[in-house]
Amino acid sequence: MNIQYLPLTWITYHDLARKIAATILQHNAEVNQIVAISRGGLTLGHILSDFLRIPVATFTIQSYTDIKTQGELTITEPLKTRINGKHVLLVDDVADSGKTLIRATKYLKRFKPASIKVVTMFFKPHSTFRPDFFAQNTTKWILFPYEPTEMIMSITKSMQSEGKSKSEIQELLSSLGYTDDQIRFVRKYFMN
Repeated sequence: MNIQYLPLTWITYHDLARKIAATILQHNAEVNQIVAISRGGLTLGHILSDFLRIPVATFTIQSYTDIKTQGELTITEPLKTRINGKHVLLVDDVADSGKTLIRATKYLKRFKPASIKVVTMFFKPHSTFRPDFFAQNTTKWILFPYEPTEMIMSITKSMQSEGKSKSEIQELLSSLGYTDDQIRFVRKYFMN
């Protein structure tokens, strides 16, 4: 299977976050509390907190996959900030399947916020949940600048299972913008 990737630099990521913040401000969306979903929404939540000048809180959703609970989304670290009566901006990195955002919205409603608006950096057209704000549509696999180790490992393992050589893997990783230092780091500490 030929995966199409969308590599992001920190500069592009920051520009897209600013674009989202500008859209929120132009729409006069009433928000006074950001709630970021850990892990994917942490970076965007932090940046939007700066751009919008409002505080950020977090909670964690994880998907455990085994025979009994395949794909079940569980809150593993609860929200510790009071949001009762607040206008919440729920933040995640991408609306992919939509399941995480549906679960997160349902979870936050238990705390009786005045409203919930949802923002993601990216929206995938097949998602069952459409965020109120997003920077860009894509069908590609997004390579966020804050997870090089995870993606280098994932791409390497996938290509190894396809029988690709070390030089073919190196060539693809380099073409996606990963530096030799990043690749060496991952190979040294995480790949045997």
